[in-house]
Amino acid sequence: MNCLLFGYGYMGKIRYQVLRNHPDIQRIMIVDPYREPSSLPAEARIIPPDTSIPWDQADVVFVCTPNNVTADLCVQALHRCGHVFCEKPPAKNWEDFCRIADAAQQIPGHTLVFGFNHRLHPSVQAARTLIGEGGVGPILYIKGTYGKSGGSRYRQSWRNQLGISGGGILLDQGIHMLDLFHVFLGPLNLVDAVLTDAFWDCGVEDNAFVLLKSEQGIPAFLHSSATLWKHTFCLEIGCREGYLIATGLLSQTGSYGREQLVIGKRQFEDQAFALGNPREEIIYFDRDESWQKEVDEFLTAVKNQRAPHHGALEDARRVMQLIRDVYALKTPQAGGPHPATAIVASAGGVGKDS
Repeated sequence: MNCLLFGYGYMGKIRYQVLRNHPDIQRIMIVDPYREPSSLPAEARIIPPDTSIPWDQADVVFVCTPNNVTADLCVQALHRCGHVFCEKPPAKNWEDFCRIADAAQQIPGHTLVFGFNHRLHPSVQAARTLIGEGGVGPILYIKGTYGKSGGSRYRQSWRNQLGISGGGILLDQGIHMLDLFHVFLGPLNLVDAVLTDAFWDCGVEDNAFVLLKSEQGIPAFLHSSATLWKHTFCLEIGCREGYLIATGLLSQTGSYGREQLVIGKRQFEDQAFALGNPREEIIYFDRDESWQKEVDEFLTAVKNQRAPHHGALEDARRVMQLIRDVYALKTPQAGGPHPATAIVASAGGVGKDS
């Protein structure tokens, strides 16, 4: 297969490294008008600016661009190629996502996958095997904290410029945790949300507190933050027979700590030496194959002409609906009071329809 890769930033480089070593990929063509040719890999074919894009030579397309051009590229790639892998978020906003979804419906035999690699992290996959009978039992609740410290150039990043990104930390990073909630609980409805632009004052949220409920009534709570100062990933799943806590995250920088899964079993006072402090098992993980697995799944779906097993259009629709509903409540405005007071709104009247 020949691949067109749009965007050679942080994610474009990750995807390129996986693609260049994949046995099904013969050639990679990179399109990025904002980078000097000398900064791009010599072994790839570089498409110069103002040059016609060789759609007819591409079997698959990877879109790794800022959010404001994602929809246009995905729609064009679906019509011209038919097999598209797009990074998260699936679009800048709900309207752009609907444009992509509408285009996909018009293309028979298309393949469309969105990059939600966290569901393929080893701690998450291990946790899934322990839910239910024989493990820690059915789920009672889920809590997720996912955040970072921002950094000195946080305000300058396109990710925090509303006109380019479409949102703040919830859309940029919290979306991964929302996807994981769906993996464990299925479809979710928004109950309430609090957004603040309390520190960075960028006009987009730097903290999002989101309360959700599954169709079976199981609650889920997300804190997505750009002011944690210590990079944090923590997924806590409370169950009838125990609990699971996935912490740390294998990443290129290693700043989230060593990835691990804590497994605790429920014990009452007649079953344990220390009340409320049961024995725990900790499993450590030192290999992250999520990027490779994601690309493998996409290319296998293309080759076998089948629907993708994860990161499909419906997976993306669910998280984009929730983010749409949160932003419909209230979004921090640029130039607001600093530090901002909490922006609170009820979810009454916000539907879950598409």
